[in-house]
Amino acid sequence: MAARKGGSWQRTALHVDGKGQATCTTYPDRTPVLALGAGNAIVSVCLHADTVTAESVDFARDLAHAAQAFAVEVERRWRGLASIKNTEGVA
Repeated sequence: MAARKGGSWQRTALHVDGKGQATCTTYPDRTPVLALGAGNAIVSVCLHADTVTAESVDFARDLAHAAQAFAVEVERRWRGLASIKNTEGVA
């Protein structure tokens, strides 16, 4: 994750017990919303409601790449295999 320089920030952790959900809801007149849920907690990821920039596309691609890496690492752990990348924070 890139280092932040000033401005607003927040860090939220969603601990999933294996029964989590991930959904992407699309709308005809606004940007999509990605929702991650576990139990009674939901974290939504969204962009400005009607503005998509090149940076928005870059973020969406980074998010997809990180989610794919997460899925691979979870499956490797489930199968008892070593992590592909043994460095914290590398996606």
